[in-house]
Amino acid sequence: MPKNAIPATAEGMPKFSRSTIMSLAWKLYRRDWAHCRPANAAAHRKSFSRCLKSAWMTAKFEAAEARKTIGQRAADRVQELTLELMRIEARPLKMTIAADRRAIQAEIQSLRIMTMQ
Repeated sequence: MPKNAIPATAEGMPKFSRSTIMSLAWKLYRRDWAHCRPANAAAHRKSFSRCLKSAWMTAKFEAAEARKTIGQRAADRVQELTLELMRIEARPLKMTIAADRRAIQAEIQSLRIMTMQ
């Protein structure tokens, strides 16, 4: 199997600020190990590896969120509100839910109208 390098400017590949990702990884690492020490060097590497992976996942998530259209964001919000509506229905009987239910249903209706346009 030949090892062909894929150039960083390949079509369709998003560009990430590696310095920002590395800064975030170090920030996460310092936060995790602020008041304690890992047992050995392997624990250091494993911990930083986990922080770096988390920083890359954060950068990719933010890039995906930035590429979403208004309709996709509205659809995601409708899904979140539908779940919140189910949580409201599961409240204890003594709690009033009518006002919360009306507010959520009104927001869902306005988002659905917005996505249809």
